[in-house]
Amino acid sequence: MNYFITFAKVMMALIWVLLITNLFVPFPGKAAIVFYFLLGFVVFMHLIQLLMIYGAFSEKLKLTKKEAFSIFIFGVFKLWQIKGRLA
Repeated sequence: MNYFITFAKVMMALIWVLLITNLFVPFPGKAAIVFYFLLGFVVFMHLIQLLMIYGAFSEKLKLTKKEAFSIFIFGVFKLWQIKGRLA
C-alpha cells in the first residue's frame, strides 16, 4: 500500500505540473482550453475536499499548514498517510 500511495502522489504531482505548465506555455489548439477547465476542476475539488476535512475532523485532527497544503495538492492520497491520527 505504501508503494501505491507514493506512486499516486508522484502521478498527482505530474498532473499539477502539466496543468500549471499549460498556464505559462499553452498547449496547441483546443487542448489548452481543456487543460484550463481541468485545472479549475482539480482546484475546486481539492478545495472542497480540504473544507470537508476541516469541517468533519476539526476536533479530532489538527492540521498544520504544511499538511493542509499537502492535502490540497495530493488529495486523498495524503489523507491515507495521516489517517492513523484519527483513531
